[in-house]
Amino acid sequence: MRYKFICEYSGFAFSGWQEQRKNGIICENTVQTELENAFCIALRQKIRIVGAGRTDAGVHARGQTAHFDFPESLDCKLLERSVNAISNKNVCIRNLEPCPESFHARYSASERYYTYTLCTEPLVLGREQVWLCKCKLNAELMEQEAHSFLGTHDFNPFSIPRNDGKSTECNVTEFRLEKCGFAIRWHIRANRFLHKQVRSMVGLLFDVGRGRYEPGAVNKVFSGEFKGERTWAPPEGLVLEGVVSQCGDVVR
Repeated sequence: MRYKFICEYSGFAFSGWQEQRKNGIICENTVQTELENAFCIALRQKIRIVGAGRTDAGVHARGQTAHFDFPESLDCKLLERSVNAISNKNVCIRNLEPCPESFHARYSASERYYTYTLCTEPLVLGREQVWLCKCKLNAELMEQEAHSFLGTHDFNPFSIPRNDGKSTECNVTEFRLEKCGFAIRWHIRANRFLHKQVRSMVGLLFDVGRGRYEPGAVNKVFSGEFKGERTWAPPEGLVLEGVVSQCGDVVR
């Protein structure tokens, strides 16, 4: 049987979502490994968990979707409580339930929804989930420039280079700015994201907003005409808010 759940975690506590190995030894401080260890203790059987998004070190999640297989029927509420009691306090699961065998957390996802928050003034509460950039930004100019990301583009210039032959096209359906006091929050949706793509996009908007580059920088990067260094936004402002499956389920 296949089961799915939603996972929430603070990225500061982990070296990313995906299991990592160093010299053949599993690195214990990833979200995937932490959860697999907790499920193994609760079920007395090794469990392999698959997530919808492989978030990087320092990136948070409020609505990560994951699935696993188990040969027997489970008491989902009891298992959910057990896993949360065993796991690191910086991660929890909810909405654990059976799902069709055809469901796959990663491949059934049709849309990922992220937010990225920048803060231009000092703060204490919530500072673990924002980029404290402490400089004056032209929000209107940034919002206008963000429109150039909408639609289907080859986002290879906005990601870590890959040489696996796979497509680097993504369809960005939303890139919206929200003003929250002295904070700026971006709402970003796409069918998929490449490695560090969101941080690269936000970093360039930051450069435009602070006057380092003129408007039109996004299109110049797409066309290969851009010259100069670009800022990469740090991971702490990024949150995976939710995933939409192909059947239309919204997980948040």
